[in-house]
Amino acid sequence: MASTSTTITRVVPSAGSPWPNWTPPWAARRPGPARSTDLASVISEAGGQRLQDRLQAFRDRTGCAFDLVTVAATAPRLPSEYVFWIFNRWKIGGEAHRGLLLLLAMQERRIEVEVGYSLEDIVSDAAAGAILQAHAVPFLKKGDVDGGLYHAVDILARLMEDGVRQEASA
Repeated sequence: MASTSTTITRVVPSAGSPWPNWTPPWAARRPGPARSTDLASVISEAGGQRLQDRLQAFRDRTGCAFDLVTVAATAPRLPSEYVFWIFNRWKIGGEAHRGLLLLLAMQERRIEVEVGYSLEDIVSDAAAGAILQAHAVPFLKKGDVDGGLYHAVDILARLMEDGVRQEASA
């Protein structure tokens, strides 16, 4: 299993945070336009490279952000709260929120997605959740983290690429 080399920082939520005293125990965001951060050390080196290549291809084709994070646990927060918090804290997709965040929480056995509001016309949170259920969960249940994450990223990226292409031609 490959792990990423990161610097640990204290992350302080903004004054408007619903959890003003909560500081998540994870590393600072890695630099670069396409991001895969394996804090749970569950992605193989080859799988990580394949994911990075797909995330970069998505960025190149759409100009939108797509981040992937794995964590050992999200406690004391629910994975759905955690993915929302990271998405907003990292400002994925910039001020227009033209991005997606995929989160795999190992202890909770949950995979979550947050879709930026400017992309929700292309794929809603509910549709993205259904895609994860159909295309990632079967692999994850078999213990194939690389396969589950890659299929989730690939299906979501294809759907978003098509939607952004149609949006641009309209």
